[in-house]
Amino acid sequence: MYRLLIVEDEEIFRTVLPTIIDWNSIGFEVAGVCENGYKALEFLDKTEVDAILTDIRMPVLNGLELAMEVKSKFPKTKVTLFSAFNEFDYARKGLECGVYGYILKSDGEDEIVHHFTKLKDVLDKENQIRMDSEDIWRQREILFKEIMESNSNTNEKAVTNIQKAGVFVKNKDYRITLFRLDEYKHLTFYSGADRVRSIHEFIRGYLYEHIEIQNKGTVISLNEMFCVLWTLPEKDFVQTVTEVFSNLKEELGMYKKNEDECLDISCVIGNTTANLQELCHSYLHIREAFLHKAYIGNCMINESELDPNSKRIFTFMEEERLMKEIMPLVNGKAHVKLIEYLDTLKNQLIDSKLTDIDMISGFAVKLVLSIVGELGQMGKKSDVFLEKSNYAIKEIGYCETIVMIFKKLEAFTVEAFDLLNEESPMKNRRIVDEALAYIRKNYSGQISLEELARHVNVHPVHVSRLFSKDLGQTFKHILTEVRIEEAKRLLKDINYRVYEISSLVGYEKPRYFSELFRSVTGLTPLEYREKYKG
Repeated sequence: MYRLLIVEDEEIFRTVLPTIIDWNSIGFEVAGVCENGYKALEFLDKTEVDAILTDIRMPVLNGLELAMEVKSKFPKTKVTLFSAFNEFDYARKGLECGVYGYILKSDGEDEIVHHFTKLKDVLDKENQIRMDSEDIWRQREILFKEIMESNSNTNEKAVTNIQKAGVFVKNKDYRITLFRLDEYKHLTFYSGADRVRSIHEFIRGYLYEHIEIQNKGTVISLNEMFCVLWTLPEKDFVQTVTEVFSNLKEELGMYKKNEDECLDISCVIGNTTANLQELCHSYLHIREAFLHKAYIGNCMINESELDPNSKRIFTFMEEERLMKEIMPLVNGKAHVKLIEYLDTLKNQLIDSKLTDIDMISGFAVKLVLSIVGELGQMGKKSDVFLEKSNYAIKEIGYCETIVMIFKKLEAFTVEAFDLLNEESPMKNRRIVDEALAYIRKNYSGQISLEELARHVNVHPVHVSRLFSKDLGQTFKHILTEVRIEEAKRLLKDINYRVYEISSLVGYEKPRYFSELFRSVTGLTPLEYREKYKG
């Protein structure tokens, strides 16, 4: 039996809701009834519940603020909003605050019963996943991989085993998709194996919660990839996959530790399959499609849109021609034009659909060595140039997309010219001061490191290096610090709702703002308000 808390400021609903529904028959017991959000939080500090049904419009602390607080402190608890008004804006805000569902009071008892019956199924599945050991999940994943890669469609025993594992059901259509971090190898090099495992656990948890638990398909973790066997009707498939992919990208953006950590992800979509043989074929085919991520990356790729025979390589003659065009820019110390040239070249290589990433890496390494050779003769810091180039070559060797290779190439070029030119401390301090002033003035918008760099008229890598050198902090850390300080000031004014403050300080997702605020200050926004209220 799951425990339910009802939060409602109207006495009539506090009286009627616990008795008008036969809660026990749908798997719930009413653990408590509270008259406002603050009373609910006091109750939750003493009593654990699985679900909350709360009014939206309540004095002191409304339903959205309660939902944000619950999501931050009790992430497994499902919050359903209950409203007398069909308020689209509140419903949308509810989703941003981590709300599970939305019920209109005018919909009556049947809708409440229907909603909580479905919620019980979700809670049952979540509990089952928590109860199942990691070994069981791993066995399922090993079995799936063996069958898919051996194409064991004629082996009846294999079919039986995969059915027992809850992966495949006869007489059901499947569409298969693969999710993979674009820069898995580079991420392992840059952030370490533990961090990559943490990211993969995050992705797997997200996919389980939004796909498997909601009976939309089965999620299989396959080393560096995630496979989803969708069981959705065709009419819902594209929209659902697009939403899951877009939201996952957004969540990964929040999960980034700093602006240099690349958490871009690609998704390859297979065609509909009617049996295990077709499923195996589709799996093997779309795995091949990841070869194309060298020039695609950070997007959804449809199997039917790619020609496996369309691979194009980067020829030696092309390489020679490009080097002849680039070196005069290096010799002339025209680093701005060189960066512009590299950016144009990157887009040309992407448009050419080059799939041989090793050839492009080789070209990038040759260019790094050529730049070191030329600039090293112009300055007195050949040892520093060598150290920077060795690290750049290592990073390039781990890159898996054209975009990342050129990002590292451009970063090295900027660093190399900065070392050569040795700009004055006074000029660098002016750049930092201008950048800080811009952040403090525009923190409420969605400003990026690239936008900031354009404002101070230098390359993003240069801004990032100056922040690290002069302030000991990254751009993201500084921006967060400015936003949180403003949020603290606004929280002392009780006229502002927490989700309103979230928007005012530049965070579109109130739930993310709440979690970030807590990680920085050690308090949720409401706890901070309560502690420092005047």
